[in-house]
Amino acid sequence: MMRQGVAKSSDFPKIITVGYIPTKYVFEASRINGSWKLGGIEARFLNLLSKALRFEYRLKAPPDGESGAMSENGSWTGLIGMLQRKEIDIAFNFLTITEERVEVVDFSEPYEVNFVTFLVDKPGVLSSYWSFLYPFDTDIWICISLLLLVWPKVMALLGFKVSYLRLLFHVFGSLLRQPFTVQFSSTRNKILLLSWIVFSMVTALYYSSILLSFLTIPLQKAPLKTFVQLSRAVRKGIYRCLTVKGSSMFSLLETSKQKHLNYLSRAIEDNKWFYGRNNDLDNIRDSLIKTAVIDNHFKLQLLHHTLKHDSYVISEDVLITANFAVALRKDFCCKKRLNSVISSFRCAGLYGKLQKEEILRVYLSRGVIYGDENSLELTISDLYGAFILFVAGCILSLTVLLCELLYFRLSKRH
Repeated sequence: MMRQGVAKSSDFPKIITVGYIPTKYVFEASRINGSWKLGGIEARFLNLLSKALRFEYRLKAPPDGESGAMSENGSWTGLIGMLQRKEIDIAFNFLTITEERVEVVDFSEPYEVNFVTFLVDKPGVLSSYWSFLYPFDTDIWICISLLLLVWPKVMALLGFKVSYLRLLFHVFGSLLRQPFTVQFSSTRNKILLLSWIVFSMVTALYYSSILLSFLTIPLQKAPLKTFVQLSRAVRKGIYRCLTVKGSSMFSLLETSKQKHLNYLSRAIEDNKWFYGRNNDLDNIRDSLIKTAVIDNHFKLQLLHHTLKHDSYVISEDVLITANFAVALRKDFCCKKRLNSVISSFRCAGLYGKLQKEEILRVYLSRGVIYGDENSLELTISDLYGAFILFVAGCILSLTVLLCELLYFRLSKRH
């Protein structure tokens, strides 16, 4: 496949062979009306280079569809292997610079700095049965409970001539915005009571305002945020983890000295959790339940925009920072000229512009609507917890009443 250039540059080859991996939104090649049309961010970047350096190119894909990994015999697979055997001159596919690759191929200056992380589905919403407990965390509930038990005792010690149990009910009722009807006269007791009333009022206001928001918009369970959490979830069999076969990301997991990363590589290898040319973004997006995808951040952004946006999240935990560069065969003649053009493109921010345009293309092609589909109406399930608490209180009250009646009858007989 060849593209006709405008004019020829004297210090750059007229025709070069370019290695690529056909991947949607990354490097697309299709024949329309007898001519080839390229799409995807890496293909468009190649087009820019061909115009600036005025060369023609032929495209060639590796049979295994891999970026390049070292085999046990020392040879390389994928694009790196093709460069090593001098079957192609340069290669594109989000290729990162690593120590092992530099030994067999050369690289241009980086044209983009990205990082490797993972995308994972959100585990869903928290149960609304106990939604009345969600406004405060455990520590606050413990503090309030301790205050409810201790404060009536403090009031009794400071002169409130009321039983502890009655004070306890009054203190608890004030948190529920009930009037405090205990009679007192001293200034000290008034100040003490005022402090509790202010505390109970502020606490009740905070609670009621937060509770309504929690009921109308269900709380999400916390998704996996780090590679440590991901490794634990995979070990427990809760999640699986996909990555690109023959990529530098998988090689990094394999050679890592961190146990959780090393375990992920073994789990991926043993279960064949790979995706690539024949299992690209379109094919895996329908099977991402309880699944994490490890890849570079930009590619995960593309995948994220093809999914139901609010059901997935991209982790902020960084596995490694990756420099994308053009891979070159060792004896490529014009690395300096290529680097000069790439440097000018990077300063102009052209690759960043291509990224934004590609994400917009995905967004428009999918017709994704980022709307909130959650209903703001309260249902009976949202109030289950409150009803359960009410029924439990009624049962407890009835039990106490029966015990009192039984005690009264027994004491009357004796």
